[in-house]
This record gives sequence, structure tokens and C-alpha cells, in this order.
Amino acid sequence: MADGTSRDGTRELARSGIALAGATFASGILGYAYILILTRALGPKQYGALGALLGLSVIFTVAYTAIQLETTRLVAMSPRRPRGWIYRRALIVSVGTALVILAASPIIVSVLRLPSYAPAVALAVMMIPQTFLGVLLGVLLGLGRTVAFGVLLTTSGASRVVAAVLAAAWGGGPTFVLTASAATATAVLVLGAWLLRGAPTVAGVADLPGERNWAGMVRASTGAGALLVLLNADLLAARAVLPDTESGWYAFLTVFGRVTFWGTNFIALWVFPHEAARGSVAKARAYALIAVAVLGALACGAAAVLGSVMTRVLAGDDYVAAASYAPVFAVAGSLMAVIQLATYVDVARARHVLGLVAWAGAAVLAALIYWVAPRTISGAVWSAVAVLAVVAAAGVWGMRSPAATPSRPNLSTP
Repeated sequence: MADGTSRDGTRELARSGIALAGATFASGILGYAYILILTRALGPKQYGALGALLGLSVIFTVAYTAIQLETTRLVAMSPRRPRGWIYRRALIVSVGTALVILAASPIIVSVLRLPSYAPAVALAVMMIPQTFLGVLLGVLLGLGRTVAFGVLLTTSGASRVVAAVLAAAWGGGPTFVLTASAATATAVLVLGAWLLRGAPTVAGVADLPGERNWAGMVRASTGAGALLVLLNADLLAARAVLPDTESGWYAFLTVFGRVTFWGTNFIALWVFPHEAARGSVAKARAYALIAVAVLGALACGAAAVLGSVMTRVLAGDDYVAAASYAPVFAVAGSLMAVIQLATYVDVARARHVLGLVAWAGAAVLAALIYWVAPRTISGAVWSAVAVLAVVAAAGVWGMRSPAATPSRPNLSTP
């Protein structure tokens, strides 16, 4: 019976992994369709501004990621506990994120050389529904409903493509793109509420000790925030030091790294709820690291062989002059994929050591690009590779250490 239970568990892990892989792959393809449509529609100068704003939006999704991870952890441990307070907390965080962006808008407009405050305001509005989506995805993943999770995640990516197509058709600039994205993201929340209609809760289920305080959110924010800041530190610093056209080239070239980073996201998502439950996942972590390394090597090889062709096909002749840098950006993305996996493991273990290392790395990276490295694409991206290599090595070393004291897992679907 033990062998049968083990086989059933292995099959369930495989099914959930396949579902998450399909969903994140589709979402990634849609995300790059969004970028590529806008790359062609706006041209290097306008896309340089939008690309920097989108990079900034990814940094602010620290709140989205923290909500998703903490919600996943709590729901996985007790699927039937009442969740109203979780939704209320997510709403507070979502609105708070928008208010932070509005408060920082003078700095954003100045540093990113925006023509007015309108794009910054549109970014703030867009972040409300996009941040709140994290709680819906977290509940679905915590319940083990990976197919519904995949549907919602994929639909979210498709909604952004719709916004990009509307901008391309009507000739809208960055403000239009962000406003349209806010509208389509709000529609996705309606779908999420519908998918969760069949997830009942039971009144009177006891809370876990301290679960309603903000400690879990703070831990998740530390790791996830460091990851997202490190991912975009070079893009934002490059925007500050490079001319408009070269900053647009840099924004496009990050696609070669982000293909690997986002393409391996399902591996981190797959490991996270089981690592949080302190199951025996040492072998799973090893397989995950191997998978990330293989995907990274494939991405680097493809960028080296097909970088110029892919640049011409995807972005057009205006970007071909920078295509020779594509393999270096792929190396940077591969290192970020390793850091992503290690960060999720760290957060699941309620640790923050790697998060602190990554925060320090982001600061060092921005300083290198802004004050030390040559003000060229090469200077910026090689600075990124050097810093990311150090952080990735620290992450791999941290994954080797044992998890904390086991807690009782409960990953069953109600």
C-alpha cells in the first residue's frame, strides 16, 4: 500500500507539473506577444519609455507575488478555512501599491524622462487589478486546482495581448497601452471569481498560530521583491544612462533573457507548495535545478545561433544593430532562472538570507551601471552577468542546506 500511495503521489506531482508547465508556457508566449506587438507598433523611442515602465511594473508586482505565495501556503495547509480576510488583505495591498506609485510619480517621470504624469498614473491604475489577481491564483494553487490556475493565468496573458492589439490598431502610446491593460486585467478578475465559485469553506476552522499577522507577507515580500528588483535593475539603470534608441534596443534584448526566466517559472511554482509543507522534496529540488540548467543552456545556444534572425523577425530592422548582444542577455536570463528557483525555495522555508543577498546584488548592479561601467549596452549587460553569477552561486549553495523543522502538510483538494 505504501508503494501504491507513493506512485499515486508521484503521478499527482507529474500531473500538476504538466499543468503548470503548459499554463506558464502559454502565459509566457502571450507575454512576449504583448511585448513584440508593442515593439513594432511604438518604435524604439516610445517603446524605450514603455519598456522602462513595464520593467517598473514588474518590480511593483512584488506585492502580487507575495500575495500569491502566502495565500498558496495558507490554503495548502488548510483548504477549507474561511478566506474572506485573505481577500480583504489583498485589496488593501493592491490599492496601497497604486498609492505608492502615485506618490513616487514625480521621481518616475524625471528618471524615466516621461513626457507627462499620465503614463505614471495609468501604471498605478493598472497595478490594482494585476496585484489583486495574485490572491485568486494563490487560492487555486493552494487548493491543488492547477488546471483552473492555468486557465486564469493564461487568460491574464491573453488580456494583455488584447490591450496591445488595441494600442497597435488605434495608434495609442504608453498611456493608452497601460490604461487598456488595466481594463482587460479587471475583466480577468471576473473570470477568477467564477472559477472559485466551487471552492467552499467551513466556518469555525481554527486559524494557524499567527497566520493573520503580516509576518508571512513580509517574508514573502522580502524574497519575491528582491527577485523582481534584481530582474529589472539593469533595465532601469540602462534607461537612465543610455540614449533613447539604445535604451529601446536594451529593452528589447531583455526578451532573450526573460524567455528563460519566465519559461522556468512553472518549476519554482511546482516546488513551492510542497517545500512549504516540508515534504521530502530533496530529489525534486535536484531535478528542478537540472531542468533550469538545461533550459538555460538551450536558450543561450538559440540566442547565439539565431539571435540576428530572431531580432529581425520579432522586432524589425530597427533593432538588428544590437542583435550581437543577444547571447549575453540569454546568459543573464539563465542566471536569473537559477536565482528564481532558489528564491522560491528560500521563501517556502520562511527564510530570507537569499533575499538579502539579492537585494544587495540589485544595489550593486545599479551602481555598477550608473557610475562604473561604460555607458554602453555591453557595459550594462556584462555588469548584470557578473552580479547575477554571484547571487546564483549563493542561491545554489543555500538550496543544499536542509529545510526547517517539518510541519503538517495538507495539500488535499476539498
